[in-house]
Amino acid sequence: MVDVPEDVSVKEYFEEYVPKIFGEQVAGGIMGMEGTELGVQFDITNGSTTTYSIVVKDAKELEVKEGPIDAPVAKLKLSEDVWRAAISGKMEGATDMFTDVSQMNKARYDQLKAVKGTLNLRLGMPDGSDAVIEASLNGADSPSTTFICSVEDWVALSKGELAGPTAFMSGKLKIEGDMPFAMSLASLTG
Repeated sequence: MVDVPEDVSVKEYFEEYVPKIFGEQVAGGIMGMEGTELGVQFDITNGSTTTYSIVVKDAKELEVKEGPIDAPVAKLKLSEDVWRAAISGKMEGATDMFTDVSQMNKARYDQLKAVKGTLNLRLGMPDGSDAVIEASLNGADSPSTTFICSVEDWVALSKGELAGPTAFMSGKLKIEGDMPFAMSLASLTG
């Protein structure tokens, strides 16, 4: 596992650490992903916005690009503090559904490419603060939904360790906004 220092710069992270992390994720090979291309754009704000994008082809090739890309499957907007918590382990797994290639298969890829809308995450942190991440999927601002839960429960949902309906019915997950869109996102977890 690649250890990322908490004080890493955005540029250093994307240009030096992302290729190493990607190499670990695909070391065992990911079958059935021939002919696929997955682009994810990160808009990281701290007074101004720094944008980096990653493009993964066939779950084998990685391109890291400073700046935006055309038609990203997911565009993540988050503050630098939230981004830093996500990459340094304080929110380990919080963005994996969009960034961990080892969790990808063709069916999940097809689902991610098909869903359109914006998922807003409001994740409760252990210190009582909220981490906010906006994920615009396939360039669509609407429909829109907001998931509110603890970061621990979100990671469990993303890994398939906690079922969405169970989390919702038990009050661990609150959903605001477009419910049909929220239900369509269930296929992306686990």
